[in-house]
Amino acid sequence: MKPNQIVKKIQPYLISILLIFSAVACGTVAEYKIAYKKPEVISKTRGLVAGISKVDLTPPPGLPLAGYSKMAETEKGFRTRLYARIFYIRKDANEPVVLIQSDLLSGSLLIHHLLAERLASKTDISFGGIVFAGTHTHSAPANFYDNNFYNEFASNKPGFDKGWTDFVLDRLTNGVEEAYKSAKPAKIASGKTAIWGLTRNRSLDAYRANKNSGFEELKPEIQYQAINPDLVMIRIDAQDKDGRYKPLGAFSTFSVHGTTVPNSNDVANADVFAYPTRILEKKIRKDFKPSWDPIHALNNSTHGDNSPDYREDMQGFIESRRIGEAIGAEASKLFDSLQNSLSTEANLSFNTREVDLYENQKIADAEVCDRPYVGTALTGGAEDGLTPVLSWLPFFAEGWPRWFLTGGCQGHKRIVGFKYLQPIVLPKSKFPHKLLLQSVKIADTLLLPVPFEVTKESGKRFVDEALKSSSQPIKNASVISCANGYFGYVTTPEEYTRQHYEGGHTLYGPGTQPFLQAHLADLTKNLPAAGGKEAFPASWNYELDRSDRFPETEKSEGVRELVDSPELILAEENLEKHWVFRYKDVGRSEISLHESLVSIEYKEGNDWKELTLDGEPVDDKGVDIEVRKTSNSGKGMAVYQVRWYNPEQIAKRKYRFVIRPRAGQAKFVSPEF
Repeated sequence: MKPNQIVKKIQPYLISILLIFSAVACGTVAEYKIAYKKPEVISKTRGLVAGISKVDLTPPPGLPLAGYSKMAETEKGFRTRLYARIFYIRKDANEPVVLIQSDLLSGSLLIHHLLAERLASKTDISFGGIVFAGTHTHSAPANFYDNNFYNEFASNKPGFDKGWTDFVLDRLTNGVEEAYKSAKPAKIASGKTAIWGLTRNRSLDAYRANKNSGFEELKPEIQYQAINPDLVMIRIDAQDKDGRYKPLGAFSTFSVHGTTVPNSNDVANADVFAYPTRILEKKIRKDFKPSWDPIHALNNSTHGDNSPDYREDMQGFIESRRIGEAIGAEASKLFDSLQNSLSTEANLSFNTREVDLYENQKIADAEVCDRPYVGTALTGGAEDGLTPVLSWLPFFAEGWPRWFLTGGCQGHKRIVGFKYLQPIVLPKSKFPHKLLLQSVKIADTLLLPVPFEVTKESGKRFVDEALKSSSQPIKNASVISCANGYFGYVTTPEEYTRQHYEGGHTLYGPGTQPFLQAHLADLTKNLPAAGGKEAFPASWNYELDRSDRFPETEKSEGVRELVDSPELILAEENLEKHWVFRYKDVGRSEISLHESLVSIEYKEGNDWKELTLDGEPVDDKGVDIEVRKTSNSGKGMAVYQVRWYNPEQIAKRKYRFVIRPRAGQAKFVSPEF
């Protein structure tokens, strides 16, 4: 990258981090008033039932991507669709559990509460029974948080986006209602397997500081040992129309950062999670042929310092596929191994509480700071995603902890702008402080959802302490990171002293991990034998600085037409071989990328037929078709580029792109190639 390109790239990041902040230039505020409600529907369920749904969250072109902050791009389309996969599970007349996995940076506390409020009047689902988790892909929009801090800094463009928030909320509402209505007699089994060699610990100096790390020297092989290798899976089968039990799918956790696709990416995608989810779903369709579309809801666990082990010169979709397919293969083996342990006797329970950190900073001997601070180590970036210039500067680079005056609440953290200046430009009101914590038991598996990126050792301590406190039999346990909101990172107190990226982003100080550990242990200790227990305030009020980028409806007046005929682009460096063509279509507000748009047909004689690979259609629901908007074209129309990657898998014959109808526009096909 040339010097002027580097300056251009980091300029907005430098401006914000060096505290030359300006308010979000939107001039409007989004206000929400949400009431805590008990569900109005009384269920008469007998036995174990479960239902599923899968809803498409793929955004229209033009939204900022989240995860790489100011270093990210604005998305122009998608490579792999963003989905939410939803399980509804209930046993007898007890409160149900709703598990939502989404291909997003994280869940959102605001959307969680809005969703729960909607569902309370239509279903038997309570606030505390909903888990809304994000996989932490760095290639999806956010700007839907309950606080201005992460609405401003998680993405490359600041401000709360009400249009995008409403879109996600509406899609999730429909999805949960579908899962609820489709519930049928079910069986559950759970297990785990260890996966080594696909992930590495990116913050070894901090990990070594743990009193139980066992490492005195930083040897290269340690990075592959200091990880959480566990893939934990809950398999759920249900009774199909023919009376036989077939898989609805699986709810799983694994620890891997969603960063196999770099910050230069400009299309939405599920990162490494796109592959293991689809692999198991395809396997279920092929092996069992259920009457429903099965789901594999793979969530992130203790990924805070666990990165994908991509080859440095290959970061991108090639490595995303390699690592993802390897995870998918192991997930499929584990899934098969659970076949003979499925049972209808599985009990469900949850214990949920919301804690306002501005009102309750202490539990037992653990305490967090009375206000959050951003550390300088956050500005330099993580070791596998360094910020240009800042990562080279003393005090901003990782591993520059403060060694004197560490007795304050923030300990070894060097505070950006110092303790007294930062509150002027980042007032306390901007930060997240309403914390939703859960302990959820499904059969013999314990799930601990938290709105943090959890380091490997932090998660181990959460699980160990929760298991000690439990009086119920638990076979497997896992943290779910980035669930029900986002609070940055949580490190152990020892890791925090080293002030690497993760410690700099532990906003509430070194007491955060013990504080969360105490709450999770208490929630698990007081888990009911069945059903739910929850503690929420009576209502919530939110005022969020608004800057909508979700497009308002603009009527298109032109017609679809070809711009460039299909052309074969050969692979170079870290690129993939692909066919590409451009055509004109309706604008971004009407293109509806959350609905299937592109597929491939092949020619047989004089007829065109749907192309399939291993029994699955070759279309934009897979991993090899990309759609991106390249320009506007007048009269509300736009030019789109469509790519079909890795076509060498298919035998040589004539093909064509097929574009499905949109906004009054008829089906459109490319010239054959």
